[in-house]
Amino acid sequence: MTAAHVRLDIDATRDKLGLLGLGHAVDALEGLLAEAVRSELAAHVFLDRLLDAERSGREERRIRTMLKTSKIPTGQTLENFDFAFQPAIERSRIETLATGAWVRNAEVVLMQGPPDPAS
Repeated sequence: MTAAHVRLDIDATRDKLGLLGLGHAVDALEGLLAEAVRSELAAHVFLDRLLDAERSGREERRIRTMLKTSKIPTGQTLENFDFAFQPAIERSRIETLATGAWVRNAEVVLMQGPPDPAS
C-alpha cells in the first residue's frame, strides 16, 4: 500500500501567507516548494527554509530602511576615503575600529569632534 499523494493548493497557501503578512515567504514559496519536491525534503526542513526566507527578507528590509532614514551618504567606503585630506586621522586606528572588535569585546569608544555643519 502506498501513501496517498496530498494535493497542495499553492494559491490558497500563498493567500494565507499574504494574509499573515509573510510577503517574503510568499515570494519564496514556489521555488522552495519545487526544491522540496525535487529533493524529497522533510516537511520541517521545508518549513524551516520558508521561515528563513521570511526572516532574511525582513532583515534586509530593516537594514535598507535604517540606512535610508540615517541619511548616511551612500558609496562612501574606507577604500575611497582620502586620508591625505585630513592628516590628523590615523589610517591604522580607523581600520582597527572598522573591524568591530571593540563591539564584540564590549569596549567603550569615545569619538569627539565638531558637529556636522550640514545637520
